[in-house]
Amino acid sequence: MTVRPLLEARNLARHFAIRHGNWPRSRKALLRAVDGISLTVMPGRTLGLVGESGCGKSTTGRLLLGLMEPTAGTVRFDGQPLARAGTTEWRAQRQLMQMVYQDPLGALDRRLPVAKQIGEALEIHHPAMPSAEHARRVAEVMEAVGLQAHHGPRYPHELSGGQRQRVVLARALILEPRLLVCDEPISALDVSIQAQVVNLLLDLQERLGLAYVFISHDLRVVRQISHEVAVMYLGRIVEYGEAEALFHAPQHPYTRALLAAIPTVARRQADISLLEGDPPDPVDPPSGCTFRSRCSRAQSLCAQSVPALKPLSDGRHVACHFADSNTAVAAA
Repeated sequence: MTVRPLLEARNLARHFAIRHGNWPRSRKALLRAVDGISLTVMPGRTLGLVGESGCGKSTTGRLLLGLMEPTAGTVRFDGQPLARAGTTEWRAQRQLMQMVYQDPLGALDRRLPVAKQIGEALEIHHPAMPSAEHARRVAEVMEAVGLQAHHGPRYPHELSGGQRQRVVLARALILEPRLLVCDEPISALDVSIQAQVVNLLLDLQERLGLAYVFISHDLRVVRQISHEVAVMYLGRIVEYGEAEALFHAPQHPYTRALLAAIPTVARRQADISLLEGDPPDPVDPPSGCTFRSRCSRAQSLCAQSVPALKPLSDGRHVACHFADSNTAVAAA
């Protein structure tokens, strides 16, 4: 039996018209924040979305949920096209697709007790629910994320960072969604609390069958939690495939540079491979392959044409003109 993808994005793009440069010589320009990406999320699995700051990860997350109108491309959820934001159909779909934000204190209302905020979605989507059932649902979801009853009357500023992130998770889970888009959900937490939240996400996925789009720049956490990984650079996906294959033998030069920057006990500082040059201007990127200005293996072909995201023999996809030759380099 073939399992249908829970979430599909095809040729998704989001461009912004901006003014570029310093006044009075600024000019109109087009910022391609997301530039034609395609990805798939299967039920009960996690897609890790990684890349440098400014590569388009957060914009992609908002596009997947319909929080932002795409310039081009389509998003399908559970086989159905994602409805236009603000419509009745979109609200029904959004009950099954929730967002977990980066800053839990910024995502919560500091004037309301956390139990009230957790149950607020029930009041909106199920206004006829009896109060006893409402209280039971709130208590159940708080318990599921490791919060106790005495946390309910408290305000966000009275909780620790880890507890606040659990409140954000509880609020996202109260409507029993099938997909969570987690936008840097642990970056604002200290290391010990990060581990607790990651373990909680893994436990919830196993118990509830949740699917995640996990957006992060922490590759160690992405490797731990993800089944598939998509690597983004300047609005495009440059490598996409199974997490273990990608981390074991990265094919794209940018992916190799990201993984080489992960600190380990065994790696000496002299062994760290740094990227060459400065990040290009996203409004005026290099011609052809946008990574060529920082790539030690760039050739004339890289400046002439944009590499397509092509499949390799192991099932992963790589956007590099010399992906086949990169295999030997990655293995070495």
